[in-house]
Amino acid sequence: DLGATPEELQTTLEEGGSWLLAAVPEGRHPSEEQRRSLARKAARLAPGATLLLFVPGVPSQRDLAAWRDLLWPTLHVVRWYGFATGRVVRHLLAGEQEVGNSTLSGALLVARRRAEVMSPEATVAKFDANAEGWDGKRGTPGYPHHRWMRRYVALFGGRPPRGARILDFGSGAGWCGVEAARRTPASRLYAFDPSPEMVRIAERNAADAGIESFTGRTGFGEDPPFPAEGEEPFDWVISSGVISFSPDPESWFDGITRTVRPGGTLVIGDINRTSRGFRGRRRRRPLLPVRELGAWTREEVRRELEGRGFRFQRWAGYQLTRPIPQLMHLNETKLHGLLTYPLLWSNQLAAALDRGLHSPLQAAFDSWVIHLVREA
Repeated sequence: DLGATPEELQTTLEEGGSWLLAAVPEGRHPSEEQRRSLARKAARLAPGATLLLFVPGVPSQRDLAAWRDLLWPTLHVVRWYGFATGRVVRHLLAGEQEVGNSTLSGALLVARRRAEVMSPEATVAKFDANAEGWDGKRGTPGYPHHRWMRRYVALFGGRPPRGARILDFGSGAGWCGVEAARRTPASRLYAFDPSPEMVRIAERNAADAGIESFTGRTGFGEDPPFPAEGEEPFDWVISSGVISFSPDPESWFDGITRTVRPGGTLVIGDINRTSRGFRGRRRRRPLLPVRELGAWTREEVRRELEGRGFRFQRWAGYQLTRPIPQLMHLNETKLHGLLTYPLLWSNQLAAALDRGLHSPLQAAFDSWVIHLVREA
């Protein structure tokens, strides 16, 4: 199932090969020596190689999540196999499937280098493949909430001034930039994303919204394609759900700083790894998207940007945590949209309350947004 024969595995056990196998004792929590041993193996894993970590017995998913955390942040668990009652079941983020038979009992974690999982090539392929899904589908029960979240981030810093040059930094389908530009007379909207397909969709959405001036490019936040040589930095920069995808956050913060003119506005939103919901997911689930494990807190982002000459204005949480996302999924898959607006109104009211109270309710939200101004 992994594309390797038993012979290949048996002959490449040495460090430096394409595969590295490791096993842990049954029924024991990781000892300090095991932690050090795994850290050494992870650090010496050859580029492009895969670590297979076998946990014997009947480990719970919480046990497997603990082993995953031992490998992070050098390695990221991309799938795991469960061996029980003669069956082998493959577990991916997209679901599970029986793939064979075995007399083993235990679980096999499959891990790759985090830098490779988050590489530019992997990012472009993933975004291109999922571009239409991330655009949101008009007419579905989840679409009103999809648009509200983008609008909330887009306008968190207020309405851009007339004629503003607005940059959607890592635009995805472009909705944050579109929501800001369509409320700003004579504005000019610019957007970039690693995915050419995302940029194409962003251009389409801007045209459908009646935005006459749109310029799209491909690129990464670590080395943004705006402003190019001879171009000016921007009056208004919005970045939603981007920093958690970066394999090199220091370069990313430098990159976004270069795009904001002195006195310009910067709004950043992303997922909140400290929310009750996300903390529970980390404890219970062996598999998580790499961005969930590496997401930055708003305090960390504020500190980095203040160190680069930005002045903090305000922040808030949005998107209520568990069980709201689960109820929204149920609403979309089983209830035919019956709860669409009650759930949306709950999120809107909670976000407004948190913002009005200067955001003391952070743990109640799965996402945060922060507004800063670059010092003149």
